[in-house]
Amino acid sequence: MLIRENDVAGLSHHLPLPSALKNKLLDSDDLRKWTKVHRSRNLLCLLLDFLSAAGIITSTIYFLNHRAEWGLPWIFNIPVTAIAIFLVGCIQHRIGLMGHEASHYLLHPNRRTNDLLAQILCFFPVFGSLPKYRAKHLTHHLHPNDSDRDMNLHGDRAKRLYSRFPMEKPSFIFHYYLKFFWPPFVLSNLRDLIHVIAIGSPEGKRESGSQDAGQKTPLYRKPALWGIAYLIAYLVVMEFTKRESLPIFAVALSSTYLLGVLGWSRMPDFWFLSKRGKLAYPHRIDALLRMTFVTALATSFGITFRLTGVWAGGYFLLLWVVPLIYVFPYLMLLREIYQHANADEGDLTNSRMMFTDPFTRWAVLGYGNGAHLVHHIYPNIPQYHLSEVHIRLLENSEAYETAAEETYGILRPWSENQPSLLDALSDQETQRAQDSA
Repeated sequence: MLIRENDVAGLSHHLPLPSALKNKLLDSDDLRKWTKVHRSRNLLCLLLDFLSAAGIITSTIYFLNHRAEWGLPWIFNIPVTAIAIFLVGCIQHRIGLMGHEASHYLLHPNRRTNDLLAQILCFFPVFGSLPKYRAKHLTHHLHPNDSDRDMNLHGDRAKRLYSRFPMEKPSFIFHYYLKFFWPPFVLSNLRDLIHVIAIGSPEGKRESGSQDAGQKTPLYRKPALWGIAYLIAYLVVMEFTKRESLPIFAVALSSTYLLGVLGWSRMPDFWFLSKRGKLAYPHRIDALLRMTFVTALATSFGITFRLTGVWAGGYFLLLWVVPLIYVFPYLMLLREIYQHANADEGDLTNSRMMFTDPFTRWAVLGYGNGAHLVHHIYPNIPQYHLSEVHIRLLENSEAYETAAEETYGILRPWSENQPSLLDALSDQETQRAQDSA
């Protein structure tokens, strides 16, 4: 029995099935079972990530404020803060990976709820946009590793990254491990992160001939500009009223927020028309949610100052923004290299199965990203079923068993007859079954 196209409609309602996979890979009953999305499983994982980040940040702040009382010199602040920044960056990357799940409608079975929760819990915290990410990620699934059509390889990115492979182990260790400690290298990857997840993109521009076509500022940017102006005004009001009485403080902030909502309500509908990707609820509502999210974040700083006298914005910059601009993009780069470098565009050879140590599995290849080949074949199977699907495919499909690349360990293989991940990335004679079907 052939797999039907709408059985793999993970990114859109009609994501086409790769031609080479129109075989008896999986039984349709098993496929229906594995594509079922649980209401709470991924959400509980996400909750654990946020609790872990909160615990790390709280513990670090407590240490920074009590170190002197414990008789420890100030130099201890550096390693403690560095470790916290790295661990929080790992968790932010995991949150981003759960956003990837949500882009395939795998966070919650209801699509509107899926997108609402994805924006609030996954993309807003990392200053990203689900519809923008979804639009670009769709091209990655349709044309994986295609330097002309895969938007993950925009501009010169394919040449900058994948053209360097195969790469010998010592060279890889230098370029992708040791250079983590060289800020210019890590920060150079920040633009790739911004391109993939951040708001604002050429894809959002209106079509020629649309209303207000003579304006110089693209329509999709007008709500964003309003939001920036509103946030600045809100922070100014907070600064001038943070030492006033609680009623004055509350009224000032509430009034500023209501003025922001009033401005949002008066914006014409066509300002919110967007081609930045699918979203299961109106973009106008999404703009209000984003404005409310940043309001709540800023308000938390003001309340913290009133209760403790500490301006929490500094800690937010140090322990959330710094990991976001340094650790997150590095892990995103490393994950993409692991998944797609030294691979081709074949339906069964565009990625690989990676069995790794627990830390790599948690920080870099979390939420099923080690089973990336299966994900590309079946993008609507949740991350918690990918490994068992891999086993079933090995049992049921000779084509898959022949073509699928498995790696065990990172630097060294777990046994003599098993390649490590860096072995696969350095292999000059990798045999690819591009026409395995």
